[in-house]
Amino acid sequence: MKRRIKYADLAQINGEPLGPPGAPVRLDFLPSPEQVRQTLRTVKITVSLEPVSVEYYRRQARRRGQSPAELMRRVLEAHALVEA
Repeated sequence: MKRRIKYADLAQINGEPLGPPGAPVRLDFLPSPEQVRQTLRTVKITVSLEPVSVEYYRRQARRRGQSPAELMRRVLEAHALVEA
């Protein structure tokens, strides 16, 4: 490596001044997982379905990259919201 590395002026990061040494650093950060996470309460139930229905949801879930249970849950939730 014969080429010299040129470093950027570190007086600023992303257009914001760094300040003197020991000064508090203001960081941009994402919200905590608790703030982002949606707390959805679910109730476990047992449902008997026809094999044709189960195969349909399996095909649709595979096509979308989801699990069949997740797809069924979303369909039932959408139906409940329309009826409410």
